[in-house]
Amino acid sequence: MSSGASWNDRGLSPELYDAAREAARRAGVSVEEWLDSTFGVQTVRAGSPGAKPEPRRAPLTDTVAKLFAPGGTSRFDFMVTNMYFVQVPVMGPKPGDEKIRAFDMSKMTNAGDMIELFKKQMQPRDGKTYMMPVYWGYDTMIFRTDKVPEEDPATKSWGLLYDDRYAGRVALRDDAYQSIMTAALALGHKEPTIMSPSDLKEVTKFLISKKKNFRALWTKFGEAVNLISSGEAWVMYGWMPMRAALLREGIPVASARPKEGLLFWTHAAFIPKDSRKADLAMEVANTMLSEEYSAALTNASNYGPISAKAMATFSLEDQKRLGLDVTDGKTALLPELWPDAMSAWIEAWASFKSA
Repeated sequence: MSSGASWNDRGLSPELYDAAREAARRAGVSVEEWLDSTFGVQTVRAGSPGAKPEPRRAPLTDTVAKLFAPGGTSRFDFMVTNMYFVQVPVMGPKPGDEKIRAFDMSKMTNAGDMIELFKKQMQPRDGKTYMMPVYWGYDTMIFRTDKVPEEDPATKSWGLLYDDRYAGRVALRDDAYQSIMTAALALGHKEPTIMSPSDLKEVTKFLISKKKNFRALWTKFGEAVNLISSGEAWVMYGWMPMRAALLREGIPVASARPKEGLLFWTHAAFIPKDSRKADLAMEVANTMLSEEYSAALTNASNYGPISAKAMATFSLEDQKRLGLDVTDGKTALLPELWPDAMSAWIEAWASFKSA
């Protein structure tokens, strides 16, 4: 798709597309490249009988747009994406409005082995289940323990990213959603996604005031890992696999457990309602719930296993080392929900970057 695509090709409001276009201009990339780098989802395209499924990557907003486009519910057979971001549009406001089909739970033989936290997230409606959690993770602050003491109270808050003691040694992700979320939480906003315009203005002003503290705004996995491993940055906003990669390199790092909550997400599988390969899609989803798949995924990526049996294959020590020990209800988890005014967030981030 070219950068001149209209907003409704993406399923975006005109205001959000304009804001994304401005953010892309400031970043020096096309609006499509900016959207693709900001939101992502894995999909499998429908094919002729007997054909191999064709996996492809698409933005979250693109996923919703494709489902709502004419013929969209038959174009893809299987999708996996951030459940919190898409559950409202794909489920629709009332029974019968769903763009996805219910799972035949008699075929989901591994669903009963799910960790309890995720059994409650299967999107039931009228006794039917429409979305199946398949793996999970969270974002937090990763810091070098040889530079930032683990016992430092600052490591218990998102405020660590904005602590003047570490000015010039902090790396944020170049991302409107995640960076504004962390700044808002550091300022005490308990539900940033419903902030008022005046609160967003306050958060933007705060970010600008701390801009000198940031060594870099990272955009790629390897870039972020290298910032910490080289010692260029001591603290960064990061993902679970980044910590695992750094530990494999022998870099002394830890993940913070901010009192405001880890930015938590669940990726769920769902099946477009007119899929021609629904039975095969259910087999795939059921496999993703299995002990073997869950354990292999965690070993390979460090993302969280959905299967309680898979979790049990990791010792308590390993669960703590890998950051998997957060699903027992004792750790504050903050779901990554879509903001009420995402277009304003994008504009605010663009203002921060140009300040």
